[in-house]
Amino acid sequence: MTLFEKLKSSGIWQTIEVVVTVIAQFLYFAVMARILSKPDFGLMAIANSFVVLGTIFAQSGMGAALIQRKNMTNKHINAALQGGIIFGAVLFTFFFFTSSLIANFFEQQELKNLIRVIAINIFVSSLSSVSMGILNKEFKFKEKSLVTALSIIIAYSVGIYLGLKGFGVWSLVYATLLLSIIQTAGYFYFARIKLIKGFYLKEWKELIPFGFGIVLLKISGYIESNGINLTLGKIFNPGLLGVFERTYQIKTLPSLYLGNILDTIMFPAMSEIQDENEKLFKIYQFSLGVVNTILMPVSLYLIFFSKEIVLILLGANWTEAVIPLQVMFVVLTFSSSGRMADSVIRAKGLIYKNVIRKYLYVIVLIISTTYGGYKFGLIGAAVGVTISYLINYTIMLILVRNIFKKSVIEIFLSPLIAGLKLTIILLIILVTTTTILDFWKTISIAYFLILTFLIGAIVLVLLWKRPSFFGEYLNSLLSRLKYRS
Repeated sequence: MTLFEKLKSSGIWQTIEVVVTVIAQFLYFAVMARILSKPDFGLMAIANSFVVLGTIFAQSGMGAALIQRKNMTNKHINAALQGGIIFGAVLFTFFFFTSSLIANFFEQQELKNLIRVIAINIFVSSLSSVSMGILNKEFKFKEKSLVTALSIIIAYSVGIYLGLKGFGVWSLVYATLLLSIIQTAGYFYFARIKLIKGFYLKEWKELIPFGFGIVLLKISGYIESNGINLTLGKIFNPGLLGVFERTYQIKTLPSLYLGNILDTIMFPAMSEIQDENEKLFKIYQFSLGVVNTILMPVSLYLIFFSKEIVLILLGANWTEAVIPLQVMFVVLTFSSSGRMADSVIRAKGLIYKNVIRKYLYVIVLIISTTYGGYKFGLIGAAVGVTISYLINYTIMLILVRNIFKKSVIEIFLSPLIAGLKLTIILLIILVTTTTILDFWKTISIAYFLILTFLIGAIVLVLLWKRPSFFGEYLNSLLSRLKYRS
């Protein structure tokens, strides 16, 4: 199977996985926001922040290290698995016995039992990292996608059921644990890991340099998504923190899922051609062009209809989330661009160069978001997020330019033009239709849904009949898919 055929098959299954995940998560968001309280989400945000940190260390970056390694043996796989089991057990024990201190620090005693239970997820996730890495390396995205989609549907359904039964924040905890357990079992089944006797310290040492770099990157990602909750947890009350956490999650969803599709399939593919510099850059530039073409107009659309989105996903009691959400949607496109840089730099093995970029970004993120939240509340925190993303995008451009020795036009402008054109066209359509129908001062969910359906239908027709309308990157992708199918 050629590299393109691998990418095509992987892309199809990753897209299916993402579509199922998006639908399930949107429904989960909408239902849980209506049956649970804002403090429930705030408490879960704090507890989960500590558990996610433990999970990062327990996984030790072994899954990514196996993908990046050209000569992987069963000894390497078993060494990675053994390390995960040891770290998972140690970290679970650590958080179990420090949960009281954490609860006292945040002056929320319910956190004690929440952390003790959800910390089980640290050990479970440490087991899944290796098997998921093997599935990705072998391009078994069909199996991985089926497991992920099924586990999400089951876990979220159970979470909603428990929420309706009055379990409160515990419905979120049990849903999270169930999701990890089902995914881990499924990944192990399809990865077919051959367990062999012995303790493989030599192989573990070969994996750990790259794995530790991945740990550092994941810690920066942790600070980005969960560290904010911890710092704001000392500034905001649980209710206000719950609003910020839901708002930040909604802002993250579109770029997260598109970024996951590209990052998950591109990293293994890029690792195969890591020594072919020019070819690697072309794949990077192409991926960035596709992301910009899709997310730039989507960003504008979401800003325009943030009120309606909040009402649909969270309900009428969450209207204070509207303006912060609009502010954060401004940098929706840029939040995915860093994912492309992560993939190409990891594939090249230049993990520590990317670590420096990521830590510069998260330092700015924490400082700007905490200061903004302290001085100006929710909106100030949202502005801090937006500023940090813009700075991160600038650092990313400099890093990629230094690695590939390319011009700013090749790195920045070329992948941007197609998305900018579509965004301007969409802006004209939105302003015109809203003005004609006189919907500027009203909130109309029906208008939003109807217009979304109509624009979606037009986009599908154009994609099929005239893909050149969407610019060179999307047109090239669709042409290749048609030609090779």
